[in-house]
Amino acid sequence: MAADLEYEWRRTLDEEYGLETRENVEPPKDRQLRVSPAAIEFLTAQGLDAGTLLQDPIVQPPPVDDTFPLTNYFISSSHNTYLLSRQILGRSSAASYTHVLTHGGRCVEIDVWPSAQGPVVTHGHTFSKSVSFQAVCLAIGDEVKGGDWPVFVSLECHVPPSGQDELVNIMKGAWGEKLVDGRLELQDEDERAHVSPRDLKGRILLMVEYYPGKESSLVAREPDESSSSLSPISSEDDLSTGAQSGAEDLETRAARKRKSGTKIADSLAALGFYARSMKPGKNWLQRDISDPRHVLINISETALSKLLPHSLSDLISHAERHQRRVYPYGLRVGSSNLDPLKFWRNGSQIAALNWQTFDRGMQMNEAMFIGSPGWVLKPGSLLGMSGIKSRLRLTGDIMYLSSLPLPEGKKDLTAYVKAQLFHSNGEEEWKSGKCKAKRVDGNSSIADLSWNERLQWEYDSDELVFVRLLVMESQFGRDERLAVFCARVDFLQQGFKMIRLLNMKGKHTDASLLVRFTITVVE
Repeated sequence: MAADLEYEWRRTLDEEYGLETRENVEPPKDRQLRVSPAAIEFLTAQGLDAGTLLQDPIVQPPPVDDTFPLTNYFISSSHNTYLLSRQILGRSSAASYTHVLTHGGRCVEIDVWPSAQGPVVTHGHTFSKSVSFQAVCLAIGDEVKGGDWPVFVSLECHVPPSGQDELVNIMKGAWGEKLVDGRLELQDEDERAHVSPRDLKGRILLMVEYYPGKESSLVAREPDESSSSLSPISSEDDLSTGAQSGAEDLETRAARKRKSGTKIADSLAALGFYARSMKPGKNWLQRDISDPRHVLINISETALSKLLPHSLSDLISHAERHQRRVYPYGLRVGSSNLDPLKFWRNGSQIAALNWQTFDRGMQMNEAMFIGSPGWVLKPGSLLGMSGIKSRLRLTGDIMYLSSLPLPEGKKDLTAYVKAQLFHSNGEEEWKSGKCKAKRVDGNSSIADLSWNERLQWEYDSDELVFVRLLVMESQFGRDERLAVFCARVDFLQQGFKMIRLLNMKGKHTDASLLVRFTITVVE
C-alpha cells in the first residue's frame, strides 16, 4: 500500500511540477508543432524550413569541466525538498527527492526529527505530514548513479546527540559506498590539492552542522532565522526578502529559541568532512576559518542581503575559498522563491529554491542549469580573474506566435510580449504592441498572433545576463501571464529560431514563437 502511494505521488509530482524547459535545449523529435501559415510563408521567403527550425535548439549550454575545486561551481538546489506542495500544510514524501534528483537537482534538504516511530522527515512546528527518514535516504540513494555529478544533502538535524548514531546507521545502510564518510584518499594529494566533482562522481556529500568550540573566534553568532522559520511572503514574482517588521519580530523570537551550541555526535560530524555547515557569527567575512577545512556557510537570504551591496567584493572573495548555501527567508507561505541571480552574483554557490513554484526564481534556476549536470562553473569574474570589458548590444526580433492555447472559456484575446533583461547594473524591460489573436480554422482552442517588432538593449559585458519573454493577455485590471521563456544570454543561439513556449507551470504548450536574436559589440 505504501509503495503504491509513493508511486502515485511520484506520478502526481511529475504531472504537476515536472518542468519541460529541456525542450528548448533538446527539441523532441516525436512531437511536431503546428506553425502558422504566416510564419511558414515568411520562413520560406528566407530560404528556411519551419520543420527544420523547430529541431534547432535556441539554448545550447557548453559542456562543464569537472576538474575545478568545488567552490568554483554553482549547484542546482532544492529547499525543503520533502514537501509535496505548500510549506505549512503540505505532505512530506520520499517521492519529492526522486522528483528533484531526476530533474537535475544536485542539492537536497532533509529536516529530521525524533518521533515514537523513529526518526522522521517533516517540517517542524507546522501542520505538515511526516515521512520516515529511512524512506527518504533510500529514495536519495536509488537516484544517485555511478558517473552522476555529486549530490549534496543538507541535513537540518533536530534529533538529540543520543539518537544521532541511529541516523548515521540509516544513512550508511541506505547509501553504502556512495556516502563520503571522511577525507578522500586522492592520488598525489597534499594540503594544497583540491577536491573536484570528478573525484566525487556518483557520491553523496552530507552537510552537517558545525559548532565551533568556545575558544574559537567563530563562536559568536548573529541572530538569524532558521531555515524552518515562518514568513508571510506569497506573491508569484516577489523576490524581495520581505523584511516586514512583524516577520522580523517572529524571526528574532525564533532565533532566540534556537539552542546555542547544540551538540552533534562525533559519528555524525565525521560524515560532514567536506561540508561543515556553519551559521555565520558576527564579522564572519573578516574571520579566518581555514581550520577546520571545508566550512560551508549556511545563511538566510535576509542575513546575506544585509551585507549588500557594501560587502559585495568581500563576499565574492570569501566564496572563492568557502562554499555558501543561501536558504529562503523563512517558509514563504506560498512557496515563492528568492532571487537566485542576486546571490549567484555575490559568489554564493547554492541558492536553495522551492521547486513547487515555477516563478521567476525557478525560471532563472532552470535557465542556469538546463542542459547541465546540475553543476555550472562560475564566471571568471567571480574567481578572481579579470577579463576584457566591453559594451554589448542584444537585438531581438519578435515575430510570429503559432498555436497559442486560448484560456479556458475564451474565444479570443488580445496579447503582447513583455521582454526583460537582467544584468549586472539592473533590469531592462520592453513591451511589444498589442495584437488581437486570430483563431485557427478547425481548432477554436488555439490562436496565432504576429508582431514583427524589434527590441534592443545595450549593457556591459557580463556572463550572468538572463533574458525572459512573457506572453501577456491584455485585459481590464491585471494582465495575465500566458506563456514564458527564460534563458541565460551566453547560452542563447543567434539567428532565426523557434522558441517552444511553456505555460506558467513550466509545461509545454505546443505554441512556438519565431524570433531572431543577435549580439554585437558596441563600437
